[in-house]
Amino acid sequence: MKKSLLWIVILVMSISMVAAFSLYGCKAEKAAAEEEAVKEAPAEEAAPEEEAAPAEEVVKEKVIGVSLLTREHVFYNMIEEAVKEEAEALGFELIIMDANKDSAAQASQVENFITQEVDAIILCPCSSAGIKPSVGMANKANIPVFTMDIAAEGDVIAHVGTDNYTGGILAGKYTAEEILKGKGTVAIITYSEVESCVNRELGFKEAVAEFPDIEIVDVQNCGGSAEKAADLTQDILVKYPDLDVIFGVGDPFAMGALSAIEAANKEIKIIGFDGNPEAIAEIKKGELWIADVAQNPKEVGKTTVNLINDFFEGKDVPKVTLVAPYVIDISNLE
Repeated sequence: MKKSLLWIVILVMSISMVAAFSLYGCKAEKAAAEEEAVKEAPAEEAAPEEEAAPAEEVVKEKVIGVSLLTREHVFYNMIEEAVKEEAEALGFELIIMDANKDSAAQASQVENFITQEVDAIILCPCSSAGIKPSVGMANKANIPVFTMDIAAEGDVIAHVGTDNYTGGILAGKYTAEEILKGKGTVAIITYSEVESCVNRELGFKEAVAEFPDIEIVDVQNCGGSAEKAADLTQDILVKYPDLDVIFGVGDPFAMGALSAIEAANKEIKIIGFDGNPEAIAEIKKGELWIADVAQNPKEVGKTTVNLINDFFEGKDVPKVTLVAPYVIDISNLE
């Protein structure tokens, strides 16, 4: 009985072990099959990585500092307008300041431009010689300097202005031939601090010197002030009551002279230089203001900004560009 029971136990255990090994074998076989299937399955293609968009290059807008001689003069209003139009077309930013004929104020403006690290500076100097140290400061800061209308001493990249010497010759020749008919007396109201006006005076004197019967009896410096020009003219009229003509090297000075002449009830003729609207209005009256040498301020402003653009692009720019003036009188006004 005991032997039978023992055999039964052994048999049951054998059956259990066989079942266990069978189950393990099935699991192992299934795992192997799955592993093989994974090996044989085609690998999934990795999704291509999106290429990062190239970063846009940020181009810094060029900034130009501009110091005008004055905003009281219509000539400079027209220059400023032309500079603004051309700068906008070329994508330049402008910082425009009015020096108001004050050399110290203009020097301070240049210092501010340097502190702001502008890309270029345009100067209409209050004093051609006085602005030289400021030009030197800009040079040391590697900021290119351009002058407009009035030239400056020092190392500037380029100057754009009127051919003032030729304009002076035109004024002198017209005065001698058309107003005085080769004989008479003339006084000049000049502006000695700026080179452009000095050149007008020199050209005028050279032209008149060819006429031996014409005498320049007086030359007075108004320092850029129309009011002072009027006061100086009063003094001239006292000294030379029979004076024939006054040449104002700028229309505001000629206008100051005209006011003094009219107040004194004199018949002294006027010739100016600029071609400003007030001069044209006086010429149209056909009275004392006979003629004017006209400039082209818009061309001066436009040319200056274009030369700066050429400089930025690495092109060679001319050291001096002069815009030709011309005489206007009653015969060629509309």
